[in-house]
Parts: sequence; C-alpha cells; structure tokens
Amino acid sequence: MPHTPAPPSTRPMAVYALTPGGAALARRIAGELDGALYLPERLCAAVAGEKDAPGAGSDGMPGTADMPTAQPFASLANLVARTFRLYSGHVFVAATGIVVRCIAPHVASKAQDPCVVVCDQRGAFAISLLSGHLGGGNDLARQVAAITGGAPVITTATDTEGLPSFDLLAARAGLAMADIAMVRHVNGALLAGETVWICDPGDALGLRAACATADEAGRGAPETNDAPGSSGDGAGVPPHPASLFRFVDAPADLPPDAPSVLVTPHDHLTAPRRLVLHPRVLHVGTGCKRGVDGTIIEARIRETLAAARLAPACVAALASVSIKADEPGLHRAAAALGAELHFFDAASLAAVPVPHPSPKAAEVLGVTEVGVAEAAALLSARQAGDAAVLLVPKSAARGVTVAVAIAPAPSATRACPPAPSTGPTSSIGQTPSAGQTTPTDETTP
Repeated sequence: MPHTPAPPSTRPMAVYALTPGGAALARRIAGELDGALYLPERLCAAVAGEKDAPGAGSDGMPGTADMPTAQPFASLANLVARTFRLYSGHVFVAATGIVVRCIAPHVASKAQDPCVVVCDQRGAFAISLLSGHLGGGNDLARQVAAITGGAPVITTATDTEGLPSFDLLAARAGLAMADIAMVRHVNGALLAGETVWICDPGDALGLRAACATADEAGRGAPETNDAPGSSGDGAGVPPHPASLFRFVDAPADLPPDAPSVLVTPHDHLTAPRRLVLHPRVLHVGTGCKRGVDGTIIEARIRETLAAARLAPACVAALASVSIKADEPGLHRAAAALGAELHFFDAASLAAVPVPHPSPKAAEVLGVTEVGVAEAAALLSARQAGDAAVLLVPKSAARGVTVAVAIAPAPSATRACPPAPSTGPTSSIGQTPSAGQTTPTDETTP
C-alpha cells in the first residue's frame, strides 16, 4: 500500500511524566506543543486543593491559559495501551527503559507507528526513540530540546552522516511512497557512497534546485558544512552534492539496476532498487446516477486510473456538480481514496470548453452545453495550478462517469511512457476498459 504521512500540523501530541520534577517539565512541554498532558494520580492529588482555582480541570491538576489540565492515570503501561494509536506523537519525561517496556507491545512498523521522544526530567536530552523520519520523531526531539534548553539525540544514520533521507524528503514534499521498503535501497546507497539517480521532472523534491544552488555557492569557497540547503535535519542537501545524485529527465534514462528515485503519477515504472514517489496531482471529475454505491464509484475510478496506468495515490480530489453535493456515494469514494471533494455549479462547469459535452447533462442542468466530468476535473485541477490539462477523457459505465485532469508541471506528464495499447485508444492515449462506454455516452451529470 502506498504510504502518505499526515502533515505535521495535524498531529496531536501526548506528554507524560512520572515524577514531580518531570511533571513540571511535562506541563511546560505540553503547553508549548498544545498537547494532552498525563500525570500519575498521586501527582494530580497533590494539587487537588487547587482544583477549585480558576482554570482548574474537573479531574486533575489545574490548567491555566498556557498550561493544559493534567489527566490522571494509575498505570503508565495500561494508559499507553489506550493512547498509543490515538496520538501521532508521544513525549515521555521518564527513564528510557520504562518507556521501551511500555511501548514495545504496540510497535508495528515505520509506516504505522507514532513517533516517541524520551526526555530526562532536567530536560538535558531529548531522545528520538521511535519513527524518527516518517513519524517526525527527529523533528519532535529538536522541538522538545528547544523548549527545555537541552540537546536533541538523533541516531538515524543519514542524519548523523549529514545526508538527506528520501523518506523524509518525500514526506515534506507531500509525496506518497509506492513501496516504503524501497527507501532502504536509496538511503543505503547514499550511506555507501553510491550515486543515486533521480528522475523528478517537476523537481517536487527540490533536490535539483538545491544542488544547483549548493554547487554554485561551493565553487571557490572553502570547505564548510553550511552549504545552502543543508538543514542538518535529514531533508537538506549536504555540501558538494554533485557525486551523490545524478539527474535525468525521463524514466527511460534511469539505469534499471542502479539505486534510483522516480517521481511520477504512473504506477508501472518499478525496478529492484527504485523508490517510486507519487505526487498528488490528479483530479477526477465524477458524475453518477442518484443512489450509486460508493464502492461502485471507487471501483470505476480505480478502473479508469488502471487503464491509463495512473496511480490511485496521486488522486488529490474528486469533483462533480453542486447538485450532487449530498450524494453519499461520492463522499464515500472520496474518503476511500483519501481525496478532497469539490463541487462546482452548473454555470461554472458550462463555461469550461470540453471535448465531449453531454446534451443530456445540459438538459438536466439547464445550460446550453456542458460535460460535467471533464469540466469538473479541469476546474478542480486549475485550483491547484494553471497548467491543468485533461489527461483521460470521460467514460461511463455502471451509472458512473469518470474523467481525469492533471495539474503538474507539464514535464511530469511528458516524462511518462505511454501504456501498451490493447485496442482502440482515445486521442490522448487512454484505452477504454471492459464495461466502459465511449466518451459520448455520458448520461449522468
């Protein structure tokens, strides 16, 4: 399954402490991070006399305008069993061994686990213990250290060597990893001193521009670790990066056996040591008959994408006409694809020239001419960028009409090789799949 990390701004945090000294520090950290605070019952009871003070909580240590109310617990292990999956980040002001024993039964994989940071009660060290990259643990350790005035402790190899980490670069660029296991090949290649080949036509990772800047600044300059783009947090560019990366413009130019990174909306360009990253650049225009189940809409969208060899992880949004804003199936399909849902009124859709307008849809919507799926896809894509183009023309089947537009840098589309043809194709390369009708058959606005 493709992996797309949640944006850092949406991550709720939990902060825990076990001792009186730790509790004071935990309250400060929770206040700065806007996180939930958990303290032992005995520490909450010690301040029970303050419960009636202004700002006091109903069940524990009183809160203030800047400090959260503490929630009491009897057993840290039992509490963590309940909260481990509720929060995307945990900060423990406690001994590392205690924390390891509490979280160990719940650790699953780097794609699923929240990040965990452990801090001593004096705040001298903030240790990134779990999910340092994808979970944001390294960043959280730096945040906590900044709050306490201590030092972050980072142990991920790319960070300690001052090298970028592609899982972190992908996360910060909002790119989904087609196969998270491939990260080890490219990160391992950097650590081994191998060149990593990169095909990123739109420079979504920002490496091409950053390397050019670093190389330009490095000419004639003394040796330094402060090259432009070198952030020191696993997402920057090290000094003198020319030997680390080799950039190409087309996927066909990537050596099949070399460690490589490919940014593409297509889903068929894998290789043994290749990390494929998917940008969210596809906008799916969708029309449907009333009451069509969301699973059918989702299936039709996936079929359409598969026929064009486009990755579902690239879908940024579904779009339709505003009279379908209450259609449950559209909402379920959007949720299943992890996509936003946009609606446009009939007049806005009619103002968009499309290759396959529908007389039936125009009659229902009371406009002269309209093609709902194609126009909605284009309008949605144009909200993301002026370069939007219709990538897959509309097709209708099982009461659902689908069209796909893309809003990338134009070069991202040019770089993708065409899919093998097995039958009649449209003017822009899509092959209708079994059960699909031709673009002129749209009957569902």
